[in-house]
Amino acid sequence: MCVKLSLATNILKTLETSSSIGMFARDTGGCLISRLGLSRSKDESREISIAELSESALFYFSAPALAKTTANAFSKHFNVDKDTFTSNIKDIKNVDKKTLKNVKLGKFGQIMTVFGVILPAVFAIAPIRNNVTLSEEGKEKFVSVVGLEKQESKKQREKGIKKSANLVKKLGLISAGVLGVTAGILSLSKKNEGIYKTFEPLIDKTVKHFDFTKSGDLEMKHYGALIYPVSIASYFYASRDKYEKQENARRFSVTVPLLFFGEKLIQNPIYKTCDKIFKTKNFDENGIKTYKEIFKLPKNKQTQALKSKNLAYGSTFFINTMAIAAGV
Repeated sequence: MCVKLSLATNILKTLETSSSIGMFARDTGGCLISRLGLSRSKDESREISIAELSESALFYFSAPALAKTTANAFSKHFNVDKDTFTSNIKDIKNVDKKTLKNVKLGKFGQIMTVFGVILPAVFAIAPIRNNVTLSEEGKEKFVSVVGLEKQESKKQREKGIKKSANLVKKLGLISAGVLGVTAGILSLSKKNEGIYKTFEPLIDKTVKHFDFTKSGDLEMKHYGALIYPVSIASYFYASRDKYEKQENARRFSVTVPLLFFGEKLIQNPIYKTCDKIFKTKNFDENGIKTYKEIFKLPKNKQTQALKSKNLAYGSTFFINTMAIAAGV
């Protein structure tokens, strides 16, 4: 590194570089804190805490950790060098057909294993959150949870435990089914070239669109195409009355677009302004320079470029996160 990095630079470059950490910060700052601040009862506060903290653990930490673990397992199973295995498939060159085949099979297995485990768990969050309230307080309707209607019978408590157990059993079977089918495809494809050719288009598309980064971090496409749709479906599936459906619809119609596109809508004028203030060129015809690109600049240009970048990216991130909070 050419210059000593400030605390702000270290924090902000991590938010920009890691989709997982960036999304966690937006979600926590925009959704968890604001929702807790506006909760209408202790039951609702508990439900928000269970849902948001469970989502954070699964979305932003468990999935990347599982991606790293499975990368080690599948690279060893298919006898592929770890560095080659974790590279983007389009960057893997000068390897023989057998090695490329093994990389594809390993990556396909990694992707299907991670999401075969994580997505059912994500879907379980909202209904199990409801069942915790049902088993603890005997409240089955949303209007009772938020204190807008009289508390329901305590006799319903056992119902919540049974519903959670049944849901976990069903989702566990789905997860086991996905893993079983994946194992079958990998085993047959490894042994039989004809079977591999049959599944190759599916394997290629899966690897192309849902591969993990070299460090195991999830990318925005994982959240946009896989995790968040399953999470949203879970909330609507678990809606206990029309009022909860309405609140979910309103919240997601604001928060989801802001989580994925909010910063892009406001970043250009902010970067242009910061470039004028610091006399830098972090924004040009090629787009916005990343921290990685700034670190490649000559030493005499890095300091100002980093100050400009910190202010621009920090302001963009903060404004968007507060917009999410306002939307909530």
